[in-house]
Amino acid sequence: MRLVLSLVTLLTFTSCANYINKMHSEFDRADGRVYAKEKVRKDTFDRFRQQRRSTRPSTSSRANVLPQVKRQYVSQQQTKRRYTANDLVDNSSSASLWSGSGNDNYLFTKNKWKRNGDIVLINVKSGLKRAITLELKRAFPTMPKKKKTAAAAPAANQPAQVPAANNEEENKDEKTYDKISSVIIEEISKDHLLVRGQKFLLYRNGKHLIEVQALVARKDILDDDTVDSNSFLESTVQVLR
Repeated sequence: MRLVLSLVTLLTFTSCANYINKMHSEFDRADGRVYAKEKVRKDTFDRFRQQRRSTRPSTSSRANVLPQVKRQYVSQQQTKRRYTANDLVDNSSSASLWSGSGNDNYLFTKNKWKRNGDIVLINVKSGLKRAITLELKRAFPTMPKKKKTAAAAPAANQPAQVPAANNEEENKDEKTYDKISSVIIEEISKDHLLVRGQKFLLYRNGKHLIEVQALVARKDILDDDTVDSNSFLESTVQVLR
């Protein structure tokens, strides 16, 4: 029995060994064929025998090589002309450092461009003075008093002197009676500003606060940040207290 088992075991191992050797030989033959093909394909002088085609563009094969990106060429009529030195010469006076009418001129001239919050001093002329006086009289009227009959006769002769006084006031329109400090509160447009100022005035032994609001043009504001009241486009006077 032991002899039979030994023979069976020996035959099994022998057959397995022969099968493995057969597989190894097949693998070696396959590797040899592949190596032979690669050896024939990768010959040292193969690059001299057969020149491979290059995928890179060359001017030897093609005279004109088109770009990969499609370009949009513009005709000469639609292109902008080339600038010259004469185009850089500024002959206008707008926004210039040497011109007083520029908006951003700071070097050689004073800046006239005003914005919200800037302080402007109002020169009170005769017209604004009369408006303030009338507004104070309207807010604080005087009580009528009884006059004597004897004083009525001299009073009748006074109207003859009124025209002379009016002519005298017209000649003094350029006189500045007072100054009111104001602030720009709004930019109405590119050329117009809205200013507002307040000041205490003594009227009939009382101290009263008046407010002046006016629409002015930027061009009327002087270099010293002042504006004349006779250049107001529109103005209002109000007695606050």
